[in-house]
Amino acid sequence: MDELQGLAALCPPPKRGAEVGSTGPAGFAVPSSHRALIDAYGPGCFDEFLWVYAEGSARPGLDLVERTRETRRLLRDYPEPTLPALLAGDGLTTDDLVQWAVTDNADMLFWLPVGEPDDWPTLAVQAGRLRFARLPMRSTGVLLALLSGAVRLDLFPDDFPSERPEFSVNPYA
Repeated sequence: MDELQGLAALCPPPKRGAEVGSTGPAGFAVPSSHRALIDAYGPGCFDEFLWVYAEGSARPGLDLVERTRETRRLLRDYPEPTLPALLAGDGLTTDDLVQWAVTDNADMLFWLPVGEPDDWPTLAVQAGRLRFARLPMRSTGVLLALLSGAVRLDLFPDDFPSERPEFSVNPYA
């Protein structure tokens, strides 16, 4: 069973994914595994906590390209020495990060674009950039590991994930 099948078995996708359009050239690659995730689920929220972005989301707050551009700008405007030092080990800067998800607590999940896009690891960054966790997995693998409890991040709250994680295009509607 691949990661997407495992995720769908644990947390079924909606009957119909959210519609996404095009935002124009992203200026960076998006892993095909993430596109398959979006094809199955659409952009939205896992377990009322973890929001996943998509290229061309009809909801601007969930557009992967716009969120990445905004986060890169914020990281440039509010420099913090720990994150750039961490990225330098891979020959990256904050302008290379691609944000693919965010939590309700403003923790961010980024791809570290090293190697082929479908092999990019994920960097979880706690809100305020106080703690980091590098996960050697693509977005679908990270979601499956987090929602199944196979991976626990101490920068996420103790009550995540719930016993029965669900996906919603808009859990607060």
